[in-house]
Amino acid sequence: MVNLVTLIVFVLGIPVVFISLVGQIHLGLLFLVPILPLQNVIEKFHQFPYGNDFVDIILIAMMFGWAFSAVSKNKRIIEHSPFNKIIFIMVVYTYFSLWRGSSFLGLPAPLSAADPRLQNWKNYMLFPLLFLITFNNIRTLKQIKWLIVAMVFSMFIMDYYTGNQIKWMPSLVSREKIEGTFVWTGVNAVAAFYASYTFVLLGIIIFDRAKIRRFLFMLAILFNTYCVLFLYSRGAYAAILAGLLFICLFHKKVFLIPLLLLLFYWQTILPPKVVERINQTKTEEGTLDSSAQNRLDMWKLSLDYFKKNSVIGVGFNTIPYLGLPLEDTHNIYIKVLTEQGSIGIVILLLLFFIAIKNSWKLYKSAQNGFLKGLGLGFTTCIIATIVTNLFGDRWTYLQLSAYFWVFLGLVVRGNLIVQEQQSGNRIYFKKRVNPL
Repeated sequence: MVNLVTLIVFVLGIPVVFISLVGQIHLGLLFLVPILPLQNVIEKFHQFPYGNDFVDIILIAMMFGWAFSAVSKNKRIIEHSPFNKIIFIMVVYTYFSLWRGSSFLGLPAPLSAADPRLQNWKNYMLFPLLFLITFNNIRTLKQIKWLIVAMVFSMFIMDYYTGNQIKWMPSLVSREKIEGTFVWTGVNAVAAFYASYTFVLLGIIIFDRAKIRRFLFMLAILFNTYCVLFLYSRGAYAAILAGLLFICLFHKKVFLIPLLLLLFYWQTILPPKVVERINQTKTEEGTLDSSAQNRLDMWKLSLDYFKKNSVIGVGFNTIPYLGLPLEDTHNIYIKVLTEQGSIGIVILLLLFFIAIKNSWKLYKSAQNGFLKGLGLGFTTCIIATIVTNLFGDRWTYLQLSAYFWVFLGLVVRGNLIVQEQQSGNRIYFKKRVNPL
């Protein structure tokens, strides 16, 4: 039986395709971006004609509309940004790495559309595409605000599903069955989503003066915090701690006092099951629990491959084919080292560095409270993302990382808006001083 809500959302996607084709990309993004974390909804589209390609069709429509609009206005299709070069390098190198993997595994060349490794590479390339579409088509502060508000409403839907699952499966044992709206990435990925993107909202409400928006974002922060707290993910807890520490050190040092109190008295302050989950990292004998120990063993096996292929690795998306115990490194940095070698890890770390540099620049230079908060919030989000990826692959899944690349595009656009405002102010004052 077809779910009515799913059918409505799917049908709404049809006019979105045409709206995007005529160049109204910002409206297409308002529809597409919020549903990307709702994998449970996207999966249900598969029952409809072309439902398997729902996201791809809208993105292709956006690409055509974006190109036609730029050409008709005699503008550059891709504007200059600090990420254009690193994205180009990332695309070219990962495609080379894909071929390297086929050679290493003794598989046919990755040319067939049915090749699962080629499909995974294509899906990974959706991230830089999302950045480019967002950055080149979201042009005003109003559009930035509306897109983020739409993303927050999506978080409320996620909170509804996740909160109900927490209520139905409250024990530590049953936590593994919680999937939120992600369907198949696991409970720790859901927790990582909340741990990272909640900081964007926190940064915005610190500086934003719009009361209704502040209330909306605060409500989302409270619901998100509840969910991440009772998902019992130690990686997410570590990310939250790192993010809070960053804000305390670089924005409000006075907040260090309550944070230190939490660190000293966490066993008293936090709910008993949260304390129990944290304590599970080690057994009563002082050794690591089986989950942590299995990851360490997997890291060692993966790094053995890296040592033998240190420059270019064994190839993109090869770890699932190596016959290793967990079929994943549960650490994106070790995964990239193993698959893409030293070159791949440099590209990834450089991407994080440029992202932090640009978001911090927005925080320091913006006079508008919303943009200033976006800069601080996304900087903290990057810190949290770096931490969550120590505990698993929180980087290559669309439902988990799509928001990162969209926020990145909004931050870079925000910097251009600030530059234009500052340039306009200089021209204005220059005219006031010398009207001739």
